[in-house]
Amino acid sequence: MDMATKSVIIGGRTAKKPLLAALLGGFLFLSALLSIFGLTGVAYAVPISGVGEFTVQFNKLTGSGFKMYGGVAEAGNAPQTPVFVNEMEKATIQGLRISKDFPALGIRVIIAASEPVSIDGLVQKATQIDGNISFGSLTMKESYVGNTNNPVEKAAKEFTQGADSITIENGDIKTVYLFQQKVTLPGMKVYFEKLN
Repeated sequence: MDMATKSVIIGGRTAKKPLLAALLGGFLFLSALLSIFGLTGVAYAVPISGVGEFTVQFNKLTGSGFKMYGGVAEAGNAPQTPVFVNEMEKATIQGLRISKDFPALGIRVIIAASEPVSIDGLVQKATQIDGNISFGSLTMKESYVGNTNNPVEKAAKEFTQGADSITIENGDIKTVYLFQQKVTLPGMKVYFEKLN
């Protein structure tokens, strides 16, 4: 008796109802989660990554305990994208607007805050930073990584930049990772825009 089975693929089809139900369920869960943040105004240990590049815009950011260094991160389809890693102990942001485009769905998701946002423990991996920036007590240094007695390893260097304070006006940052130890989002609003 022949127990072999054969699989024949006739054509592909997307089940629209389960797909729409899953998308709607995901958006409802995200809306409920963001609503909880909106009611309490505080979120702890909030990472945003793995969704590809998104945009962070604001009128003014003032921060303390700033440090910037180079790194690599996953950015959508590119697993090894060079990034600027920015860290701040504390930051206050006025006119915050975070947006992410989903071209396949034809929408842009926007999170905005109408009042100043307070952040503790900010870590951000950016591919592009635009704005008017000023620093207080800026230090820049280059240090060797690894065994500095080995001439081969001397080629690998680390560049860091640090400042006691930082102010960025009219900020427009393309980022692939965002983490806040604690964030307060008063006047938060989440909405969708249709892409042109």
